[in-house]
Amino acid sequence: MRDSKLERAINRIDNEIAAMNIAKKYLSNTQEISTVQETLNNKRQLIADDLYVDDKKCYAMCCDIIEGMLDKELAKEAQLELLEMIRQNFGRQSPNVSKKSSGLNAWLKELCIEYHWIKNEETDWDTMVITGFGLYE
Repeated sequence: MRDSKLERAINRIDNEIAAMNIAKKYLSNTQEISTVQETLNNKRQLIADDLYVDDKKCYAMCCDIIEGMLDKELAKEAQLELLEMIRQNFGRQSPNVSKKSSGLNAWLKELCIEYHWIKNEETDWDTMVITGFGLYE
């Protein structure tokens, strides 16, 4: 993915900030820790701005492709292709780097795509039907 370095940088900063929150409980220099956290938050925001700058354009490209899939049953292969297409368009693994979920459900929820699942008793993979588009911010 083209933005994997940015994703890793944000995750690393998130982990550092979380570690500092724990350190605040045990150390007396909380003001210094807060200052470092503020610096890290500012750095994180700059990286996040870089990462998410083209999301509206990527969303529109994905919607153009998804529009052809409306009201069609998507089996395992089509779902995997859709997930890969979305990831390639956005250039990252997960829709929200701070969250651990990176599957098709996570992406479709983040993109406000309306869908439902059809239980498939014959296989362990349910069929998906994309029904429409919500409001993407």
